[in-house]
Amino acid sequence: MDAVKRILQQEIDRLNQQERRDNKPRFSLNFLRTHPGLWLVMYLCYGLTVALIFSTPWLGWPVFWGSLAFMLVMSLLMLLDITPTYRFEDIDRLDIRVCYYGEWYYIRTLSPEAVAELMAQPAVPDGVKQGMTKLLALKGAVDFYDVYHLTWGGKRASRLSL
Repeated sequence: MDAVKRILQQEIDRLNQQERRDNKPRFSLNFLRTHPGLWLVMYLCYGLTVALIFSTPWLGWPVFWGSLAFMLVMSLLMLLDITPTYRFEDIDRLDIRVCYYGEWYYIRTLSPEAVAELMAQPAVPDGVKQGMTKLLALKGAVDFYDVYHLTWGGKRASRLSL
């Protein structure tokens, strides 16, 4: 069991390094490219807010400068892209992080090298190897959750020792 966890952890570390998944914010125009309509509507609403600010007698320049600062900060935040790291402990865990980067362990498949290492490892139980062979025949690939479920079933990944 420890061998399976070690191999999965190595594969996760490889993916994190290969895809630069390090939880650091980076400047990116990806949001602007993928959601130009949302960006345009945001500035249109800001224009309407400015019109409202100057059409009422009790609002004025201080509110305008405050809303301008807020708009600039929000615009800059939307241009930051953060790629969260994959973690072994997140396999089969549903929490708020799933809203941000999804259930990656269902869609990320193991590399052929990791599958071969799992199959060659004598410490991996035969039931896991048979299940992986069957999944390879049916789907053509094995994802992280498949190996996790075959090895530990319903136990939480965070409670497993390495």
